[in-house]
Amino acid sequence: MFQSLRPNNQIYILRKDKPSLDIGSVVSVSMPTPKYQMQPAFGQPQEMVVDIVANVNNQDVNYQRIPANLDIADSGLSGIVISDNRDAMSAEVMSLKKKSVDILNSVDYHKEVISNCEAILSELNPEVAEKQAQQKEINNLRIQIEEMAKNMASLMSSNQQLIKAINNKEDNHENVRN
Repeated sequence: MFQSLRPNNQIYILRKDKPSLDIGSVVSVSMPTPKYQMQPAFGQPQEMVVDIVANVNNQDVNYQRIPANLDIADSGLSGIVISDNRDAMSAEVMSLKKKSVDILNSVDYHKEVISNCEAILSELNPEVAEKQAQQKEINNLRIQIEEMAKNMASLMSSNQQLIKAINNKEDNHENVRN
């Protein structure tokens, strides 16, 4: 638990945006204080928080209002997870990895959903169908023009070789006459 941390204890910092892990050492931990100024409803315990200063990559970093009774905390907005427990951090990394694997495994499903939705929209809205048909025709024409350009380049190359061959033959024929 964060409230049990002491100076020189290790702390793990996971950055979720581009996953990376830093390991720091605790410099100081504040005494637990109530998270909210007002007392909770009768019979409910007040959540306690601590402030932690840790040396990470030779810099002192402040982590404020960390739940005192947890051993892993997600800062939410900044995409940083901190923990004082290696196993808890391993579980967090495995969870992050599993989420990405699940997303990658669902790509084909979502491609099919997109395709089906486009077909349904075409049925429901003839303008969408017409626009899709025009886009398909434009793409086909673009492909045909690219093929024609390749064929023209090939034809021009062949013509140049033929002209060179004819010129060489005429030069050889004149040399024989002289």
